[in-house]
Amino acid sequence: MMSFSIAFSQALEMTAYVGIKSQEEQYDYLSIQKISEKLNIPIPSIKKISSLLTKNGILRSKTGIYGGLRLAKQPKEITVYDVLMAIEGTGQLFEVHKDFDTSAFVHQDRVNRWLENSSKVLNQAEEAMLTVLKKTSLEDIGDMSE
Repeated sequence: MMSFSIAFSQALEMTAYVGIKSQEEQYDYLSIQKISEKLNIPIPSIKKISSLLTKNGILRSKTGIYGGLRLAKQPKEITVYDVLMAIEGTGQLFEVHKDFDTSAFVHQDRVNRWLENSSKVLNQAEEAMLTVLKKTSLEDIGDMSE
């Protein structure tokens, strides 16, 4: 089973938490300390993740006594895909091992066809997943629980 880094799920939790708290309690910026305490994510991890999210236009940060983090856009404008790309980058999800000698097989054409078809299946799976993530916003996720 493939997996993304824990930072991806932490980034989703952070963006959702910041968005919800700013709507519920009218916070302008939510402190990193408070986010750390409530989500049980170490401050160094929050700083690293928030830096990536800020760089990618998902969060805004402000220093100082009234500083912290806030969403850079409305929750409906931030997709799960946006968060994924900010944290994990744009690399391919599946890579097929093709670096072996097909001449060791009697039916090389069958092996090559199998490799080609397995790559197609994995590419289709990746496209399907990315399509779902691109059309799912933070607001959509919040509405799913109601």
